[in-house]
Amino acid sequence: MRAVAALLLLSVAARPVETPEVTIAQGRLAGALENGVTAFKGIPYAQPPVGPLRWRAPQSAPRWNGVRDASAFGPICPQHATEGLAARAHLPQSEDCLTLNVWTPDLRPAAALPVMVWIHGGGLAQGGSALPIYDGAALARHGVVVVSFNYRLGRLGFFALPALTAESRGEPLGNYGLLDQIAALRWVRDNIAVFGGDAGSVTIFGESAGGVSVDALMASPLARGLFARAISESGPALLGTVPLADAEQAGTALAARLGGARGGVGPDALAALRAISPDSILEGGEELLDPIVDGNVLTEDIAVAFARGDVAPVPYLTGTNSDEGSLLRGDAPAWLTRRMGDRLSAVRALYERNGAVGDAEFARQLFNDQFFAATSRLFALALARAGQPAYVYRFRFLPAILRARNAPGVPHGGEIPFVFGFGALARFAPPRDLAVLDLVQGYWTNFAKTGDPNGAGLPAWPRFDGPAPATLVIDDTTAAVPDFREAQTDAALRLWSARAGVPLP
Repeated sequence: MRAVAALLLLSVAARPVETPEVTIAQGRLAGALENGVTAFKGIPYAQPPVGPLRWRAPQSAPRWNGVRDASAFGPICPQHATEGLAARAHLPQSEDCLTLNVWTPDLRPAAALPVMVWIHGGGLAQGGSALPIYDGAALARHGVVVVSFNYRLGRLGFFALPALTAESRGEPLGNYGLLDQIAALRWVRDNIAVFGGDAGSVTIFGESAGGVSVDALMASPLARGLFARAISESGPALLGTVPLADAEQAGTALAARLGGARGGVGPDALAALRAISPDSILEGGEELLDPIVDGNVLTEDIAVAFARGDVAPVPYLTGTNSDEGSLLRGDAPAWLTRRMGDRLSAVRALYERNGAVGDAEFARQLFNDQFFAATSRLFALALARAGQPAYVYRFRFLPAILRARNAPGVPHGGEIPFVFGFGALARFAPPRDLAVLDLVQGYWTNFAKTGDPNGAGLPAWPRFDGPAPATLVIDDTTAAVPDFREAQTDAALRLWSARAGVPLP
């Protein structure tokens, strides 16, 4: 009997795991079982933006016959690979990069699970959805469908020329990376039910340039109705956008450097530029690499749109880390202080009264407040004034690895492992780190499910409204703090308001 039982066990063990398959509008997909959920990767959501489709709005996704293998990521979009996340991950690159990935805990269409659509960061110049830190399996196990995607970067994603404007004939232009994001959201709307997701319960979330992208989608008329909630992590949208005329001027200068006929004016120049290798275009320069106010994707500056209430009326969650100043390089501190003009002495005195001692610490905190914390405060106040739920956090918890390094705070992007999970490193994480991981994933997925991050066992997170709006400070002890860094962020917002000519909410 023991021999028979052993043979039965061997037979079961040898039986291949059934490959999960789904059928979408484009064709049939074969995915894979990964870490307790089902994953489908490398799914095209638009035509490859190559040849005559370079610097065009994304076109309808291709169809295929048979079953397409969706068990591996597609290549990331072209970018400099000498530094940053893409170089460390050693990921393949290609202009044929407009693909997305889905992780789901329940493939039944009747499951109708909330959907979380991730937009990666990287300064609109690097990054990609295949980075290991963005693995969606752990988040999906909380009862949500997770989607990530690639979008065009650098001058392939944000570029303008008079010839392109003439060619477009009213078609959206310039913000090709943002147009890709909108195309991905439309794909989600049309297909996510097949993966167990609810197209009416989509949360967009992103970090850094991904956070700015979330805010841009909040402001874009073209993205209305494609999402129901939004999370912007460390998105410095107060850095501003670029007027179309300025973007065209920069594009013309780049075209001239690349050898485009007559500096990028006329169809011959476009054909020549579209034949140049992606590497040559990316090496040509990244000045003015910001979202463009083109009149279609963006009709005004992102921060101005928020201040005026011209944004999607959806629940909004936003926040920053305690050391966004980790991004400061070179002469950035001097540039920061020059921006303050005749207000510098008063602002410096304010910071010194609150413990910012020394030039480096002053610059670090000023940078944090000027572009990150002030953005969160302005945008949350604007949503609250419009009657929408808004929640603000400050991520200040130092995990074991940062404590060992005596880090001054949580650096830019330091919250991402607590959103997506620690992966294989979870087994080595101390209980304190794991507790904060559970807390953050609980807040984020609760928000995706209901528009409210609060839930059983979590410290109360009040809305950011009322006479003393509270920020949830995530630390060894997590608690809501009224008027957190109000004086510092208000100083930054008054400067922005004076320069933008827009009253604060």
